[in-house]
Amino acid sequence: MAEQNLNHVVAEFAQETVPGVPKHVRLRNAVLAAIRKGHLKAGDQLPPEQELSRAVGLSLGTVQRALSNLASERAVVREQGRGTFISRTMAPDDLWQFRFVGAYGDVPLPVSLVLLDRQIVTDRGPWLDVLGHDERGYCLLRRLIVVNQDYRCISHFYVRVSRFPKIMKISGSKLTGNLKRILADEFDTVTHTIEQFAMAGRINDEDRSLLEVDADAPCMMINAIGRTFNREAITFQSVWMPAGKYYLELLSGVRPGA
Repeated sequence: MAEQNLNHVVAEFAQETVPGVPKHVRLRNAVLAAIRKGHLKAGDQLPPEQELSRAVGLSLGTVQRALSNLASERAVVREQGRGTFISRTMAPDDLWQFRFVGAYGDVPLPVSLVLLDRQIVTDRGPWLDVLGHDERGYCLLRRLIVVNQDYRCISHFYVRVSRFPKIMKISGSKLTGNLKRILADEFDTVTHTIEQFAMAGRINDEDRSLLEVDADAPCMMINAIGRTFNREAITFQSVWMPAGKYYLELLSGVRPGA
């Protein structure tokens, strides 16, 4: 296994040939590429530093710098006396946000999603502050979340069109599942962490009508920011929840440094 892991890193490093890129960055990118492609999985051990140094033809200091950068990005964990391991970060399925329960400790209730519409938006909003400006706009996926067949809420999911251009062409049936899994499978972009923020507010008229709630009905808005390696923000999601009888199990322990 160790030799296979080394071969994957060496193969990816050989493809990192962009002129002007520092050697330690090339090695970092090679390890990240091997992770994105599934060659290196959570818990896998990287080769010893000296062995990796010889295999890729870099100095030991350069290798150590690359691994230190990966550790600061939480892509790897360096354990003294043991070695360097791929982080056991939450996989996209573990970052599934729609975990509703009827009582504390219960198993999650069944959830289904319906894609209501997919459009490109160019207006300003909190997604712009999080994701950054995009000349091509943002893909908005508006989805209905149905919990246990008797409770509904609305999700607005945003990504930059320039970052994920194919998302406008992906089959609508695929977009009724875990979108983080789609980003990992279709774009080799793993959601590494999620940050969540909640605030009470009023839902817009279109969504309120769909959920069949009164204009003055209390609602909770949960904004979630998905980040990949190097803390790049790749997704912004707003979930609007009217008053109901189920608990939403909030993610814990997924914010860097928490």
